[in-house]
Amino acid sequence: MESKSEVNIGKFVGRHLSQLKIMTRLLEHELEAAKGSREVTLDRELIENVLDTLEIFTDDCEVVGGGSRERAKVEQKPVVARLN
Repeated sequence: MESKSEVNIGKFVGRHLSQLKIMTRLLEHELEAAKGSREVTLDRELIENVLDTLEIFTDDCEVVGGGSRERAKVEQKPVVARLN
């Protein structure tokens, strides 16, 4: 029988994996749009959003997996604020 914390971690990871699946489909779409060409052109904002999604996922997983939020903040690279 699974403990309550294992079930919660599973749900947590499942919710975050949905974001990664959407990101994967987006990148697949971009590759398909560039079919027939060896080069793929991606918008800078798209790449920044992909990186942000990956960083949030890995940071959250570190915290849930036993790491501390303070350690995750220290290991993060500097963040530049974006003005939209």
